[in-house]
Amino acid sequence: MNTMKQVRKRQEHSVRLRDFVGDAAAWGTELGIQVFARINNDLASLNQGTLVVVDYNGLDRSDSSFQREAVVETLRKHRPRLLFVAVNLNDPDMKTNLELALEKRAECLVVRLSTGVALIGKPLAGELMDTLKLASRQGEIASTMLTKKPWNLEPSTASSRLTALWKLGLLERLEGIASSGGREYRYYAIE
Repeated sequence: MNTMKQVRKRQEHSVRLRDFVGDAAAWGTELGIQVFARINNDLASLNQGTLVVVDYNGLDRSDSSFQREAVVETLRKHRPRLLFVAVNLNDPDMKTNLELALEKRAECLVVRLSTGVALIGKPLAGELMDTLKLASRQGEIASTMLTKKPWNLEPSTASSRLTALWKLGLLERLEGIASSGGREYRYYAIE
């Protein structure tokens, strides 16, 4: 068995929030709506599967209402067509405010840390978290993999789990052809 982790190369696009805000502090619903419009315009022409790196570098302060309108609404509008990851989210207050905004909208987001990646926002059900961790370890996964030992899931259950993670924007999905000749989706971890 191949134990090498598969890593998918994908196009990346940076969204440096400081550039969209124009200041080191981002407060309030109104500013969040304005920044959402700017980010939305910036993302409109990106190809499906592009990884949007939401960069907090240079943003010193931000409240939950700004995060909700600018960041969380961007995720909701563009997922699953685009993939998202946050970087440089080092300030604990900003991270907490983003988590609150994500939880309020029942969303979650992958965050790159110096020690790896973490998931913030709405907690996933145990079986979805287990599937996401497996996909992250493997790098690439298909539902047929989950129907074999040691998982032994029914095909519909395996497919449902992976589809749910894709719809949440936590896995990338590409259509391919199964060994049987039918359609099979391959899912890739976001890191």
